[in-house]
Amino acid sequence: MCVFIGIESLAANALIEIRGKNQKEEVDFEALVKYGSKVVEILRDESGEEAVLLMSKKHQLNMMANYSNYFDVELGSPGQGMFRLKKGVDYDKFSNYFRWAMSMKLINAFMSKKAVNELG
Repeated sequence: MCVFIGIESLAANALIEIRGKNQKEEVDFEALVKYGSKVVEILRDESGEEAVLLMSKKHQLNMMANYSNYFDVELGSPGQGMFRLKKGVDYDKFSNYFRWAMSMKLINAFMSKKAVNELG
């Protein structure tokens, strides 16, 4: 089975983990790529599942249009940008929204210490 991980899920889970760790509410694109790559590696190595990250410019623009109530996004040159949790977003509702339908294998990969360490 192949899991497709959208940039919105990746950014949301990175922000959930960062906020829980050090109360920051932003993640840059470079750290997000490292985090996502580690999540894919963990899924493959520990669960035998293949995963694909959906992080193209098109996916970023779709994220901005579809999830603007949760994220502020600053796009820069290719490979640059910043994703922030929007002010006033209820953290518990945000966390529940982005994790309620995920498999435990995927949640565990997002929460893995090896993956979270990639966020800095």
